[in-house]
Amino acid sequence: MLGWIGWETRGLPRVRHRVELLGGMPLCRVSVGGRLSPLLRLLLRREGRLLREAGIREGVWPAELPEPLRMGLAPVEVAPLRRALLPALLEQAFRQKRMTRQTASALLTAEGTSLPVYWAAQLLAQRVRYLHLETGSGQEGLEDWLLQRYGLACGGGAPELEVTLRSAAEPRALLLGENCAVQQVEYILPPALADALPDGAEGEQLLTALWRQERLRPRELAVRRIYFSA
Repeated sequence: MLGWIGWETRGLPRVRHRVELLGGMPLCRVSVGGRLSPLLRLLLRREGRLLREAGIREGVWPAELPEPLRMGLAPVEVAPLRRALLPALLEQAFRQKRMTRQTASALLTAEGTSLPVYWAAQLLAQRVRYLHLETGSGQEGLEDWLLQRYGLACGGGAPELEVTLRSAAEPRALLLGENCAVQQVEYILPPALADALPDGAEGEQLLTALWRQERLRPRELAVRRIYFSA
Protein backbone atom coordinates (compact mmCIF):
# COMPACT_ATOMS: atom_id res chain seq x y z
CA MET A 1 0.00 0.00 0.00
CA LEU A 2 1.01 3.59 -0.64
CA GLY A 3 0.89 6.58 1.71
CA TRP A 4 -0.59 9.84 0.37
CA ILE A 5 0.26 12.74 2.65
CA GLY A 6 -1.45 16.12 2.80
CA TRP A 7 -0.74 19.03 5.16
CA GLU A 8 -2.79 21.97 6.37
CA THR A 9 -0.94 24.45 8.59
CA ARG A 10 -4.04 25.78 10.34
CA GLY A 11 -5.49 24.37 13.54
CA LEU A 12 -4.17 22.23 16.36
CA PRO A 13 -1.46 19.59 15.78
CA ARG A 14 -3.06 16.43 14.46
CA VAL A 15 -2.34 13.39 12.28
CA ARG A 16 -5.16 11.23 10.96
CA HIS A 17 -5.28 8.49 8.38
CA ARG A 18 -7.85 6.51 6.47
CA VAL A 19 -7.74 3.85 3.78
CA GLU A 20 -9.41 4.70 0.49
CA LEU A 21 -9.41 3.60 -3.14
CA LEU A 22 -8.05 5.53 -6.10
CA GLY A 23 -8.81 3.93 -9.45
CA GLY A 24 -9.18 0.62 -7.63
CA MET A 25 -5.80 1.02 -5.89
CA PRO A 26 -5.88 1.00 -2.07
CA LEU A 27 -3.86 3.72 -0.38
CA CYS A 28 -3.49 5.22 3.06
CA ARG A 29 -4.49 8.88 3.05
CA VAL A 30 -2.63 10.72 5.82
CA SER A 31 -3.93 14.16 6.81
CA VAL A 32 -1.52 16.30 8.85
CA GLY A 33 -2.61 19.55 10.49
CA GLY A 34 -0.98 22.32 12.47
CA ARG A 35 2.38 24.04 12.51
CA LEU A 36 5.53 21.94 12.67
CA SER A 37 5.80 22.04 16.48
CA PRO A 38 7.41 19.56 18.90
CA LEU A 39 3.98 18.01 19.53
CA LEU A 40 3.34 17.55 15.81
CA ARG A 41 6.79 15.99 15.38
CA LEU A 42 5.91 13.49 18.12
CA LEU A 43 2.64 12.64 16.40
CA LEU A 44 4.47 12.22 13.07
CA ARG A 45 7.00 9.80 14.58
CA ARG A 46 4.15 7.74 16.01
CA GLU A 47 2.31 7.75 12.66
CA GLY A 48 5.51 6.79 10.85
CA ARG A 49 5.86 3.71 13.05
CA LEU A 50 2.26 2.74 12.32
CA LEU A 51 2.85 3.08 8.58
CA ARG A 52 5.97 0.94 8.69
CA GLU A 53 4.18 -1.71 10.76
CA ALA A 54 1.49 -1.76 8.06
CA GLY A 55 4.16 -2.38 5.43
CA ILE A 56 3.92 1.08 3.86
CA ARG A 57 7.32 2.15 2.56
CA GLU A 58 6.53 4.60 -0.26
CA GLY A 59 4.59 7.81 -0.33
CA VAL A 60 3.22 10.65 -2.41
CA TRP A 61 3.02 14.27 -1.27
CA PRO A 62 3.11 17.86 -2.58
CA ALA A 63 6.55 18.99 -3.70
CA GLU A 64 6.77 21.64 -0.97
CA LEU A 65 6.05 19.23 1.93
CA PRO A 66 8.80 19.57 4.60
CA GLU A 67 11.01 16.54 5.14
CA PRO A 68 9.79 15.71 8.71
CA LEU A 69 6.22 15.34 7.42
CA ARG A 70 7.27 12.61 5.00
CA MET A 71 7.74 10.23 7.94
CA GLY A 72 10.65 8.34 6.41
CA LEU A 73 8.71 7.19 3.34
CA ALA A 74 10.50 6.95 0.00
CA PRO A 75 8.98 8.99 -2.82
CA VAL A 76 7.47 7.09 -5.75
CA GLU A 77 9.92 7.34 -8.64
CA VAL A 78 8.19 8.37 -11.87
CA ALA A 79 11.03 7.49 -14.28
CA PRO A 80 9.66 3.99 -15.09
CA LEU A 81 6.32 5.48 -16.17
CA ARG A 82 8.02 8.09 -18.34
CA ARG A 83 10.06 5.41 -20.07
CA ALA A 84 6.90 3.40 -20.72
CA LEU A 85 5.34 6.55 -22.21
CA LEU A 86 8.44 7.54 -24.16
CA PRO A 87 6.84 7.21 -27.64
CA ALA A 88 4.12 9.67 -26.65
CA LEU A 89 6.61 11.96 -24.89
CA LEU A 90 8.80 12.10 -27.98
CA GLU A 91 5.87 12.90 -30.24
CA GLN A 92 4.87 15.79 -27.96
CA ALA A 93 8.46 17.04 -27.67
CA PHE A 94 8.73 17.04 -31.47
CA ARG A 95 5.52 19.06 -31.73
CA GLN A 96 6.61 21.62 -29.14
CA LYS A 97 10.03 22.07 -30.73
CA ARG A 98 8.61 21.91 -34.27
CA MET A 99 10.93 19.10 -35.31
CA THR A 100 10.37 17.04 -38.44
CA ARG A 101 11.60 13.50 -38.94
CA GLN A 102 13.30 14.39 -42.21
CA THR A 103 15.73 16.82 -40.55
CA ALA A 104 15.48 16.15 -36.79
CA SER A 105 18.64 15.85 -34.75
CA ALA A 106 18.67 14.64 -31.13
CA LEU A 107 21.17 14.00 -28.34
CA LEU A 108 20.81 11.00 -25.99
CA THR A 109 22.74 11.23 -22.72
CA ALA A 110 23.12 8.82 -19.81
CA GLU A 111 25.57 7.78 -17.11
CA GLY A 112 25.93 4.31 -18.64
CA THR A 113 24.55 2.37 -21.59
CA SER A 114 21.84 0.31 -19.90
CA LEU A 115 18.81 -1.43 -21.41
CA PRO A 116 16.59 1.67 -20.95
CA VAL A 117 19.21 3.62 -22.92
CA TYR A 118 18.97 1.08 -25.77
CA TRP A 119 15.17 1.48 -25.67
CA ALA A 120 15.42 5.26 -25.89
CA ALA A 121 18.02 5.02 -28.68
CA GLN A 122 15.80 2.67 -30.66
CA LEU A 123 12.81 5.02 -30.45
CA LEU A 124 14.94 8.02 -31.40
CA ALA A 125 16.55 6.17 -34.31
CA GLN A 126 13.07 5.58 -35.72
CA ARG A 127 12.24 9.29 -35.51
CA VAL A 128 15.35 11.37 -36.27
CA ARG A 129 17.82 11.80 -39.08
CA TYR A 130 20.76 12.54 -36.80
CA LEU A 131 21.46 11.05 -33.37
CA HIS A 132 24.28 12.07 -31.03
CA LEU A 133 25.27 9.89 -28.08
CA GLU A 134 26.87 10.66 -24.71
CA THR A 135 26.04 7.47 -22.82
CA GLY A 136 29.26 6.59 -21.05
CA SER A 137 30.43 3.00 -20.70
CA GLY A 138 29.07 0.80 -23.50
CA GLN A 139 28.49 3.64 -25.98
CA GLU A 140 30.57 2.03 -28.72
CA GLY A 141 28.44 -1.11 -28.56
CA LEU A 142 25.29 1.00 -28.87
CA GLU A 143 26.74 2.86 -31.85
CA ASP A 144 27.53 -0.46 -33.59
CA TRP A 145 24.03 -1.77 -32.85
CA LEU A 146 22.36 1.34 -34.28
CA LEU A 147 24.50 1.15 -37.42
CA GLN A 148 23.72 -2.54 -37.98
CA ARG A 149 20.01 -2.32 -37.23
CA TYR A 150 19.06 1.11 -38.60
CA GLY A 151 22.00 2.09 -40.79
CA LEU A 152 22.36 5.12 -38.54
CA ALA A 153 25.82 6.57 -38.05
CA CYS A 154 25.88 8.77 -34.97
CA GLY A 155 26.58 12.47 -35.40
CA GLY A 156 25.31 15.06 -37.84
CA GLY A 157 23.36 18.27 -37.40
CA ALA A 158 23.24 20.23 -34.16
CA PRO A 159 20.81 18.59 -31.69
CA GLU A 160 17.42 20.24 -31.34
CA LEU A 161 16.36 17.98 -28.44
CA GLU A 162 18.24 16.28 -25.64
CA VAL A 163 16.81 13.13 -24.07
CA THR A 164 18.58 12.19 -20.87
CA LEU A 165 18.57 9.32 -18.38
CA ARG A 166 21.04 11.10 -16.11
CA SER A 167 19.88 11.48 -12.54
CA ALA A 168 21.06 15.09 -12.26
CA ALA A 169 19.93 17.05 -15.30
CA GLU A 170 18.23 20.32 -16.11
CA PRO A 171 14.73 20.35 -17.63
CA ARG A 172 16.11 21.89 -20.81
CA ALA A 173 16.20 18.22 -21.82
CA LEU A 174 13.46 15.60 -21.76
CA LEU A 175 14.13 13.95 -18.39
CA LEU A 176 13.84 10.17 -18.00
CA GLY A 177 16.29 9.46 -15.17
CA GLU A 178 15.90 9.40 -11.40
CA ASN A 179 14.49 12.63 -10.00
CA CYS A 180 12.95 13.43 -13.39
CA ALA A 181 9.83 14.74 -11.60
CA VAL A 182 11.58 18.13 -11.39
CA GLN A 183 10.32 18.55 -14.96
CA GLN A 184 6.54 18.78 -15.07
CA VAL A 185 4.64 16.76 -17.65
CA GLU A 186 0.95 17.50 -18.12
CA TYR A 187 -1.22 14.53 -19.09
CA ILE A 188 -4.69 14.06 -20.52
CA LEU A 189 -6.24 11.62 -18.05
CA PRO A 190 -9.00 9.02 -18.37
CA PRO A 191 -12.38 10.46 -17.28
CA ALA A 192 -12.43 8.34 -14.11
CA LEU A 193 -9.21 10.00 -12.90
CA ALA A 194 -9.57 13.49 -14.33
CA ASP A 195 -10.96 15.04 -11.13
CA ALA A 196 -9.26 12.72 -8.65
CA LEU A 197 -5.58 13.59 -9.13
CA PRO A 198 -3.66 16.75 -8.24
CA ASP A 199 -1.46 18.50 -10.77
CA GLY A 200 2.32 18.27 -11.00
CA ALA A 201 4.71 15.70 -9.60
CA GLU A 202 2.23 14.52 -6.96
CA GLY A 203 -0.29 13.52 -9.62
CA GLU A 204 2.38 11.86 -11.77
CA GLN A 205 3.54 9.79 -8.81
CA LEU A 206 -0.01 8.53 -8.30
CA LEU A 207 -0.25 7.69 -12.01
CA THR A 208 3.00 5.74 -11.67
CA ALA A 209 1.62 3.77 -8.73
CA LEU A 210 -1.56 2.95 -10.68
CA TRP A 211 0.50 1.85 -13.69
CA ARG A 212 2.77 -0.34 -11.54
CA GLN A 213 -0.28 -2.14 -10.17
CA GLU A 214 -1.63 -2.60 -13.71
CA ARG A 215 -4.66 -0.45 -12.91
CA LEU A 216 -3.68 2.01 -15.65
CA ARG A 217 -2.33 1.26 -19.13
CA PRO A 218 -0.01 3.62 -21.03
CA ARG A 219 -2.48 3.89 -23.90
CA GLU A 220 -5.01 5.42 -21.50
CA LEU A 221 -2.76 8.46 -21.08
CA ALA A 222 -1.93 11.21 -23.56
CA VAL A 223 0.72 13.88 -23.14
CA ARG A 224 -0.65 17.42 -23.24
CA ARG A 225 2.55 19.36 -22.55
CA ILE A 226 6.16 18.97 -21.44
CA TYR A 227 7.60 21.88 -19.49
CA PHE A 228 11.10 22.62 -20.80
CA SER A 229 13.21 25.31 -19.17
CA ALA A 230 14.73 28.04 -21.31
